[in-house]
Formats: sequence, structure tokens, C-alpha cells
Amino acid sequence: MNKKDMFIKEKLQQDKKISNKANKIFENVKEEFNVENNGKKVIKISFNKFLAITASLVIVGFLGIGLYATKFKKNDVIAEKETNIETTETKKAFKYALKSNSLEDFDLRFLQLENEKINKIYSPLSIKYTLAMLNEGTEGESKEQITGLIGEYKSNKYINSKNMSFANALFIRDTYKTSIKQTFVDNLRNKYNADVIYDSFSSSKNMNSWISDKTLELINDMINDSDLSDLDYALVNALAIDMEWEHKFVKASDIINLETNYSHENYGWSAPMQLLSNKFEGVQGDISGMGIIASVNNYDIVKTLGEENIRKTVEDRFRTYLKENRDGQASYYLEGKDTETAVKDYLDNYIEELNANYKSVNKNTDFEIYQDEKVTAFAKDLKEYNGTTLQYVAIMPEEELDSYIDNITAQDINNIIGNLKEIKNENFKEGVITQITGYIPKFKFDYNLNLIEDLNDMGVKDVFDSEKASLKGITDDEGAYISKAVHKANIEFTQDGIKASAATMSGGAGAGSMFDYIYDVPVEKITLDFTKPYMFIIRDKATGEVWFAGTVYKPLSLEDEPEVENPNNYEIGSYSEYLKTNVNYNYISCGDVNCDGMVDELDHTYLQRYLAGQEGYDLTEQEKKYADVNQDGEVDKTDVDIINKYLAGTYENLPVKE
Repeated sequence: MNKKDMFIKEKLQQDKKISNKANKIFENVKEEFNVENNGKKVIKISFNKFLAITASLVIVGFLGIGLYATKFKKNDVIAEKETNIETTETKKAFKYALKSNSLEDFDLRFLQLENEKINKIYSPLSIKYTLAMLNEGTEGESKEQITGLIGEYKSNKYINSKNMSFANALFIRDTYKTSIKQTFVDNLRNKYNADVIYDSFSSSKNMNSWISDKTLELINDMINDSDLSDLDYALVNALAIDMEWEHKFVKASDIINLETNYSHENYGWSAPMQLLSNKFEGVQGDISGMGIIASVNNYDIVKTLGEENIRKTVEDRFRTYLKENRDGQASYYLEGKDTETAVKDYLDNYIEELNANYKSVNKNTDFEIYQDEKVTAFAKDLKEYNGTTLQYVAIMPEEELDSYIDNITAQDINNIIGNLKEIKNENFKEGVITQITGYIPKFKFDYNLNLIEDLNDMGVKDVFDSEKASLKGITDDEGAYISKAVHKANIEFTQDGIKASAATMSGGAGAGSMFDYIYDVPVEKITLDFTKPYMFIIRDKATGEVWFAGTVYKPLSLEDEPEVENPNNYEIGSYSEYLKTNVNYNYISCGDVNCDGMVDELDHTYLQRYLAGQEGYDLTEQEKKYADVNQDGEVDKTDVDIINKYLAGTYENLPVKE
């Protein structure tokens, strides 16, 4: 086999290796590189990456590559079988070559190479950046392989602040100062703003101090003294991000206060109980997570039914009500008015409130969605820091996740991202009310990426081979090569630390709680419950560059949540117990006819129609227990009156049933 074919083969395995090792730094990512040098001189390159998203996403990451400088005698003969290359490998060598900084097949390749049904996390950005810096010290075939993979990738420079830190450093043992090439040092300084630090390496204190500082004190004591015993150089890349959501999730204790009602329309919602906990495929017990809910009112009822028709229908019913209740509840509308004035005022206000419903958008947080017959996708932005906005994108396929990942391409993901739509009127169907509910699990896990094997698959091989590596750009020591690379990461995705007050959304209270005429309206529902395995990416929204990627097979369970303080007795207890005692989701108030956690106009209207014998408005035996507000054994007009008074604020302390 000729030289060109040999190079192409190296490219092949290089491409496979680089695209599967960058997934490890999403929330609390911690990576380290251990070296097995067998007593040989070592050059160690280690990359430290950390991401923390306060109250929502916490990522700690450390990525290291150990370069071993060792003396060896090259073999004069290379086995024939090692030079045999399949023709099909020629194309594979360049399949994952980067053409830009945006999302490409390279970023997803690591998911495909390590496609087990387990939680995973890695950082494509870290791997690209690492390869770019490493390539400053390679020559010959080693350089051509890395260059062939990273292609047109250009490492971006980031502005440091209290929320985002991106830094590089070259640590050099004092006694080895003259062995490192000045051109390599200068390139790291000029191209990557790297700090150059000379150290005795007798203690890990200085290196750990630098890492801690550059990771916003989120990675501490990463290096042990023993790790430095045979270390002559260390190249460290540290990334730390401390961010919040642009619009925060609502905390569990407030979520049941969320509700929306559209005046005089038979639609409304109170945050459903599954927003607090849920089930997940393949996981026993309840999982913990964050709920989303929204509604978009694109139903113009006044235009559809006609204002005059509405006025006539409502006027007839309202006049009958005034006549039959003149000495009772109707006095509320007649106070200081004659009948004609009361009717006119009520109808004018009624039409005004109906018009106000149209084009209403109500939601408990901002997010974007996409759904078709193959996938469900959810996206949410983090705050902008230093000109950078990161976006979390979760993608749940209908088919098994591992099968989906086997065949996924960057174009597929880019198409999904391109079709994400914000919760705005123009993005949803006209003539209906669209309701969106969803559940986004929390998760926390560790993962180790097989970096060398993955990079070999993608075509980067020589730098890991003691007989082929050429690191002459770093040192003239013969035999320097990358002996071992370990990518260890952990991630925590939660809403801890989010300080959000209760969000109450309402479309209006209607024209008084004593009388109302409710119109049925068309409603379409979209469900975004992430209750089965899914993949995710964290990307730069402006450039499309993928910072983190991974899979979720086992979210955080309710029982694994950290203990919290109970505000009722100030005792520390489990999160699940906190939900039970403070959110009260195991108990239903009498009057909550539809059992959605709130007593509202929907319950009042439903009960009225049930008592009137209207078709389609029935009550189960259990619902009758909640509809019997005064607990006299009968569901009647008295119960309706009590709900009216409760909604008007003149009746307190509704009974509660378990």
C-alpha cells in the first residue's frame, strides 16, 4: 500500500474518534486524563471544562489528553495486515471533516459510536478546541490527520466574566523549560490566549488553584500530587459557565397557582398535577422535573358568531336572570341602574371581554417546540452573557432512541432546529385555541467517553501510536505520543436556585361571578411530555456550534432529590414529602369539580350545566363528592351559590377531601 493510502486510512479512524468525545460538559462536567507511562518521560495535555447553569443546569467538565514522550526503537517491518485498507474506508476518512463551526455530523458521531442505552454527556466544543491546540505541536501524518478532521474549524475566543470563563494554560516543569519549543508556546499565547506558567510540579496546589479560578471555583482539587510525579508539561483548557434561564421555570411550590381562563369561553387551565412529577419509560417510581404549559387563543369568537347574534343570545338569558333574581343576586347588576342600563352595560362589557380573549397568549415560561410523526422537540434559551446565548434542545423520537441515533445526521437535527416555533399567535392554527402542556425531566449522571477509540474511528490515529506519532512541534524528544485519553463527565440538570414567584395568568374574571353565559370553543391540544429516552444538545444560538450533547435514559427520581426545608415546620425532609405537604396535590377542594387543583369558573360553569341537565355534562360518583360543596349529601343550586361566593371573595375555607 502506498503512502497516500496509508494516510487515508489514518484519516478514517481519526474522524470516528473525534466526533464521539466532545459530549461531556453540559452541566457539571468533570474530565481528567490519567497517564500510564511505565516510567517513561511524559508530556501530558489535559483539558478542563466546566459548565454551571445556576438553578437550572449545572455542568462540570474536565478533558485531558496525556502525551507520553518515550524512547523507542522503531520496527523495521510493518505487518502486511496492518497496511491492508478497504476501499470503502477512503470515503469514511473524510466523512466527519468539519466545514464550519456550526452543528455537523462530527458533533453527533460520539453518540453513534457509544450508543448504549445509558445516560451520556460530552462536549464537541471541547474536543474541537483540544484538537486545534494539539495540532499546533504536530507534524507530518499526525498533523495531516488532525487537520483533515477539524478542517475549516476556527476556535472562537470568548470574553470572560463572572458568568462565563474560558481559559487555557501551559504548565511547564521548571527543569524542563528548555525542552518545550518556543514556537509552540508562542502559538498558544497568540492564538488561544494561553497563560504560560512555570512550576516545580512538586505539588498540585498551583495547578488546582488555576483550574478552580478559571472554572468559577466549581472544580476544585482536580489534580493529585501523584499525577504530577512524571509530568513535564500540562496543557489545560478550562471552561466555566454560570447561567440562568432567560425566563425561569416556576418552582414546584408555586406551580399549582398557575391558571388561565378566557372570559365567557368554555376554556381554561390550572397547572396539572403531572407538572410536579411524572413517570418515565424504563424507570420505576416517579421522576422529578419541570412542567410547561401554555395556550394560544386564535379563535375570534365575535367575528365567527357575529356580534349581533352574541348580543341577542346573551341579552335574552341575562334579562331572564334579572327577572328571576331581582331581589337576590341580580341586585349586584341593578344597583343604581334601571334594567335597560344594566343590560346595556353588561352586554358592552361582555363583548369587550370576548374581544380581549382573541390573540391572548398565556404560558408559565418561554420555550419553543416542534412536533411531527417522528419526533417531539423542546427548546429553551439561557440568558445572554458576553454576547453569547446558549439554547437547550431536547429531541425525543417516536422510535427507540438508539435506533434513531444510529441513523441521525446533522441535517436532520438542523431541520428540527430550523422548524422550532416560539409560543406566538402567528405560529399556531387560526380559528382554534391551542393548548400546549409538557414535562421536562431533571437529570444527574456521570459518563466516561472512550476518547482514543472514538478518534481512531474518525481517522486520528498516529498521535496515539508510539511508532508513528510526530510531536516535533512540541518537543524534540523522540517517541512522544498520546498514550491515554480519558473523558470523564458528570452533569446535573435541575431548577435548583431559581427564585421565581408564583405566576398567575388570567384572561379576565368575566362580567361578575353571579351570571355568565359560556360559549363552547374549539380547542386543539399538543403534548410534549418527555417520558421516554431522548437526546439533547446545548448550542450557541447565533453560530449553531454545539457545546454539549448527550442522552437521557434515567432521569432524576423524586426520591433522589436533595432534601429541602419545610416552610411549615422548618424541618429538613425529602422533596417528595415537601410536595405532599406544601403543594397538597393529594387533596382536592370541594368545588373543584374537574379535579384540576383549582376552584374556578370552569367548575362553576360545569356544575351549572350539570344541574340544567345539559347533554355531555355528567358527574362521576367521585366528582359528585367534590361538587357537594356544603357536604349535605346533595349536589344542588346551593353548591353553585357557594362557588359563586368563593370566586367573588366572599366565602373562604372550602372543605377539602383526600
